[in-house]
Amino acid sequence: MLLVGGCGSDEAKADAPSKATTACRGQWKDLGQQVRGNDQKTNPSALAERWNTVVVTIDYYASSAKASGCDAAIDREKSAISALTTFGAKLAPYDMELRLAEIRDAAEKYAARPTPSSSPTPSPKNKDKKKQKKPKAPPAPPTPAQVRAALTSCTTQAPVATQQQRPGWQQAQVIELTDAAAVTKAVKDLAFLSSESPAWRSCAASLALVKRALAAS
Repeated sequence: MLLVGGCGSDEAKADAPSKATTACRGQWKDLGQQVRGNDQKTNPSALAERWNTVVVTIDYYASSAKASGCDAAIDREKSAISALTTFGAKLAPYDMELRLAEIRDAAEKYAARPTPSSSPTPSPKNKDKKKQKKPKAPPAPPTPAQVRAALTSCTTQAPVATQQQRPGWQQAQVIELTDAAAVTKAVKDLAFLSSESPAWRSCAASLALVKRALAAS
């Protein structure tokens, strides 16, 4: 029995990864923590399908990578992650679902305010009205009711805009990110589809009103 047990112990030691291999796999696990959750996002510019490929790749190497060539492989994956992050940032301005989500909390707080009461403009005391120049009053900020209406409208229109941009988002999921010309074309195509989308234009106008309100608050 002792002989058998000793043999099994030797086999376990032989199968155990080396320190270098363990360290390599640890680096892959650390890299995985940096991108965890990106494959679960639902807005189109998040490019969840592409991030899913990244996550699957990292998970594979976190459990099976060898010490040989480890640094080079991790550097390549980091470059791919950087390229995907940069590409997503270029697409973000055309992602109405994302843009709405970014300001929703602040906009909802503004929309919940009581409507301010309007006070009459005092009449000038100077009788010589021809010589008096009235200072230009700054435009009044949008009311809470206007912000509520804008939020409701954009909440409805943002997913419609995504559908109307669908060919652009589909292209963004498959282009080769190392091809600079393809990346530029994908962004331009999405910009064009956005300008042609009634829902995107409607949502853009709603968000502009909300931003004016927030800037004045």
